[in-house]
Amino acid sequence: MEFGKLQSLVELDLSECSELGCLPDSIMDLSQLKTFQLHYCHKLKNLPMEFGKLQSLVELHLSDYFELGSLPDSIMDLSQLKTFRLHSWPKLKNLPVEFGKLQSLVELHLFECSELKCLPDSIVDLSQLKTFRLRKCHKLENLPMEFGKLQSLVELDLFECSEFRCLPDSIVDLSQLKTFRLRKCHKLENLPMEFGKLQSLVELDLFECSELRCLPDSIVDLSQLKTFGLQKCHKLENLPMEFGKLQSLVKLDLFDCSKLRCLPYSIVDLS
Repeated sequence: MEFGKLQSLVELDLSECSELGCLPDSIMDLSQLKTFQLHYCHKLKNLPMEFGKLQSLVELHLSDYFELGSLPDSIMDLSQLKTFRLHSWPKLKNLPVEFGKLQSLVELHLFECSELKCLPDSIVDLSQLKTFRLRKCHKLENLPMEFGKLQSLVELDLFECSEFRCLPDSIVDLSQLKTFRLRKCHKLENLPMEFGKLQSLVELDLFECSELRCLPDSIVDLSQLKTFGLQKCHKLENLPMEFGKLQSLVKLDLFDCSKLRCLPYSIVDLS
């Protein structure tokens, strides 16, 4: 099939082509292609080895691949790629070692990659990354130690990463981070002691972090924080004594914090 002759093609959507078993090699000749979506192609066994030849690609959305367990290494050659979404890859165990070569990447989603245990260290080289969302990656235990190198990161979202245990200390170096969601990370027991260094943080959501027992005292230094969610943190026993220093706080949710015995007197200072 000479599909690659469509030299003016800018957007290609092959979603719900349920009988599609493979992509023609000539698809790599689509030199102007900017957006490529492949959803619910359940019989697709692999992606072309030379996928990285799509040098104009800006957005890549791949979802619901129940048989695919890896990405071709050449995907790291997509030098213009800004948005990469991988949804429902239950057999994906790892990302390419050189994933950090995607230097134009701005937004990365990894949803329901239930066998993914770790991220490659090179991911910290994604210097343009602004949004990183990890959802239902049930075997993921931690983030790379040097995660704080992602200096452009504005939004970090970890949802239902049920084996996730701790944050690297370097996470407090994310100087541009505005939104941080850690929801249903049931094995997370604590936050870094210097968490208050996240001076740009506006939203912090710790919904149902059911093993979280206490907050670091430094959390009161989050001078820009407006929304703080602590719902269903069942083992949380108290809030820092100087909690009232969070002078920008507009919304505080303590729903179903069943072991929280009292509130600090300073909470009345949240004007």
